[in-house]
Formats: sequence, C-alpha cells, structure tokens
Amino acid sequence: MEIRQLRIFAVAARRLSFTKAAEELGYVQSNVTAQIRQLEDELDVKLFDRLGRQIYLTAAGRKFEVHVQHLLQQIQEIGDDMKPGQEIRGKVSIGAAESLCVYRLPSLLREYRRRYPQVELHLEVNSCQNFAGMLRDGSIDVAFSLTQLIRLADMKTTVLIKEPMIVVAHPSHPLAAKSFLVPEDLEGQAFILTEKTCGYRPLVINMLQEANVTTGPMLEFSSIGAIKECVAIGLGVSVMPRIAVEQELEQGRLLELPWRGPHLGIKTQMMLHRDKWLSPALKAFIQLAEELMLGKR
Repeated sequence: MEIRQLRIFAVAARRLSFTKAAEELGYVQSNVTAQIRQLEDELDVKLFDRLGRQIYLTAAGRKFEVHVQHLLQQIQEIGDDMKPGQEIRGKVSIGAAESLCVYRLPSLLREYRRRYPQVELHLEVNSCQNFAGMLRDGSIDVAFSLTQLIRLADMKTTVLIKEPMIVVAHPSHPLAAKSFLVPEDLEGQAFILTEKTCGYRPLVINMLQEANVTTGPMLEFSSIGAIKECVAIGLGVSVMPRIAVEQELEQGRLLELPWRGPHLGIKTQMMLHRDKWLSPALKAFIQLAEELMLGKR
C-alpha cells in the first residue's frame, strides 16, 4: 500500500468519479482505476460499487475512507514537522464541557492563537461521558472534562485544576438563614440539576441517595446559564462548580449556602488517547494547557 494510492483513493472517494479524480490529480483514468484495483486486491475488499459510469463507496470503502483521511493528515503533519524553521500549522480538534468552554478555555485558546496563528482550532461542546468514544474514533484530538477522576485504561488523563462544588440559592431562600447545611436539610426542597449526561451530576445524586434524602420537584436543564437564572429567581437550590457562579455571587444574585455535608469536588481534566500520535500543533496545545492551568491547582 503506497501513499500515492491512498491519495488517489481519497480523491476518488470525494469526487465519486475515476474520471474526475484523474483530472484533478493529473493522471490518466486507466492509472487511477488500476491503483484502486490494486488497493482492493491488497485489502481483499471491494471499495467501490461500479454502476454504469457512476461509482459509489461500499460499506468497506466508507470505513477505509475514515482511516485514509487520518493517515493523510498525519503524513502532512509529519512533512510539515520535518521542514526546518517551519511555523507550526495543522488542526487541533477539542472536545469540552460547556462550563469549561465558558470559564476555563477562552484564555487558553486566546494564548494558543497568539502563539500559533496558522493552526486551525475546532471546538466541540459536548457531554463529558461522550469524550472517550470521540477520542477513540478520532473525531476529536483532546478533551477537557469537568467531572470526578477519570480512570480509563486506554486514556491518558491529566488533572489540571481541582474545582470545588458549592450549594447555591437565592439570598432570600429559607435555607439561607441556617448557620450550616447538611444533606438532610435538602429534604423536600425544590432542586435544580444538570441533565443526566453531565459529568458531575452523579456526584450530587449519589450524595442525596447515600443520605436517604428525597428532594422536592426537580428541574433539569442542559444549560448552566439556565440553571443559574432559575436559582436566581428563587425556583430552587442547586449544586454547581464555583467557577460557574463567581460573578453571580459577587453581584449578590446568588448565595453560597454554608455546606457541612460530604465533600463535593470535581476536577478539570485533560484527556487523550494513549495511542494518539501528537502532531506538533497538538503537542504545543497540550503543553500550553498544562503551562496555563496547572498553576491554578
């Protein structure tokens, strides 16, 4: 299997035409067809269905296309890395929890763009529980989660910042008058929670279950902003990362209740697949994240 064959396949898969692929690459059509057949013989699979003059990717062809795109990207990055004095280029795809996109990543992204203006950045906001799968299938290069410690054998995880969780309510909420708060005080209280896929929701649910506490009606939101607004107008109590509510606390719109229950702490973590090849752009991004965030622990 040669790099040239992979490039021919990639263009043919994109154009769905051997004729157009040959024109784009500057080859004769018979050469393109021959190279595709050699690939099919070597892989022992059919990559294209040929229906008259039209070609279509088979299921095996679609799967092969994903691998080829990754390989060609890495080949390009290796070539760029080997050029003396070459400015770092390429693309870094990042997955991150919503809270981190708002409160932790902007300064990192700003500094990275200042240092490496030729690198393309793609940010995918998603639930923490989805990041491992996205790293495994290569749809993202690195993930930032806000959750309890991640332990996955095929992932390399770096704890960047320890993030305290706090119990918040409107300043006029009845619980605001208490000198301290334990889980039992939440019995029957209206509670506002993140959606089930949120990385730190299990911590809150487990705490309530272990204390045999049954809250009042629960409201669930996927948006941190929506939760803060609902708490701020007195609809209920919530447990949130301190970083997400610091401004509202300073403004007096929310009040931190004096929690004396079990420790509620999560971590900002950076996660990579252990087998991931680190392009110069990705390596620089990881190093900068550690440089800027580890100092905040």
